[in-house]
Amino acid sequence: MAEIIDGFYVMAFQSANHSIQTQKKAGKLFKLTVMPTPRELTNDCGIAIRFNNCDFAEIEAFRKTLTVPADLYFLSNEKTNGKRKVDKIL
Repeated sequence: MAEIIDGFYVMAFQSANHSIQTQKKAGKLFKLTVMPTPRELTNDCGIAIRFNNCDFAEIEAFRKTLTVPADLYFLSNEKTNGKRKVDKIL
């Protein structure tokens, strides 16, 4: 049986302007939350987008349409030593 990983996808940006532009587009397609960029991520901008109960393939297809740089991550809900496991999606 496959292991079920409990977590969520976050898109992080290099600038607040990029984050706001993307949030407007993504908000028409996905259930999302605008949030402070999690500490586990190292990005210049303090604003990130959390995708709530969204399909990875749909998020990745959306990301490929963007004209601004955006990094996509999967963050575990569970923390070890105060930190979440982070997987950067290439």
